[in-house]
Amino acid sequence: MSSIKIPRTYRINSNRCILRCVCEQDISHVFSATRFQGFNDGMLWEPPQSIEELNEPFKRSLQAWDSGSAYTFTIESAKTSAFIGRISIRKGETEGVWNLGFWTHPEHQRQGYMTEAAKVIIEFGFTVLDADRIEAYHALWNTGSEKVLKNVGMKFVRYIPQGFQKHGKWVDENLLTIEREAFQALKEI
Repeated sequence: MSSIKIPRTYRINSNRCILRCVCEQDISHVFSATRFQGFNDGMLWEPPQSIEELNEPFKRSLQAWDSGSAYTFTIESAKTSAFIGRISIRKGETEGVWNLGFWTHPEHQRQGYMTEAAKVIIEFGFTVLDADRIEAYHALWNTGSEKVLKNVGMKFVRYIPQGFQKHGKWVDENLLTIEREAFQALKEI
């Protein structure tokens, strides 16, 4: 496994997006996304009651980045610098396995930004982090996330009837993965 240290100044560019390390100025955008009805329904975390509640998760993201255990990127428009969303890649419990997670601000959903960002993060995972496999979970009802995952070459592995709890009820999830070999085969196409 790679022990490379990724500086906080690291950037990834795609056609329409710039992916960069999270910063304090992002907090207001994260908070505004959580104000949309249903935004947090497919996520493990609850919407904050106040903007100040986002300070600790922000600090944890930077600590994880510095330790090399997770890299959370803010996605910005390359043209306007508008905040589009977040994408992260975290070490899994198994050596060589990384987990992908993402969300798009409701004002920018269904415009293809997350597929674009996920493609470059998967490439980052395999080429920079030396991942063997990248996996992602999505709530069964979240067809938008499922579409993104399939568009970047991930394949269905398993249905999980008790994926996570939300409002005291179990949320069904699917697990999708992409292996290094499948990623390399996609690159050759």
